[in-house]
Amino acid sequence: MMVELSVAPGNTDAFERAFAVQAAAVRAKEPGNRLYELFKSRTLADSYTLIEIYEDEAALAAHRTSSHMAANRPLTAPFLATPPVMHMFTVAPHSL
Repeated sequence: MMVELSVAPGNTDAFERAFAVQAAAVRAKEPGNRLYELFKSRTLADSYTLIEIYEDEAALAAHRTSSHMAANRPLTAPFLATPPVMHMFTVAPHSL
């Protein structure tokens, strides 16, 4: 999954601090999570991309309904300028 995040100007430091707490909880409490990394754009001000990889759909469902996400979403949401834009992917078959 790839999530595009636009942070309100002047709020990037506070957003990054709040997000760090959320990311630490995901990594510590979700054995089905394989990657949870936030990337800050070098070209677009206040723009971030979150890349998430889960073992399977059950791991993604567990992430979405976890108590730590319920607790952390309200801590990051106030810093967003617009709603997150989510992109869902599946692994493409390898060509020979």
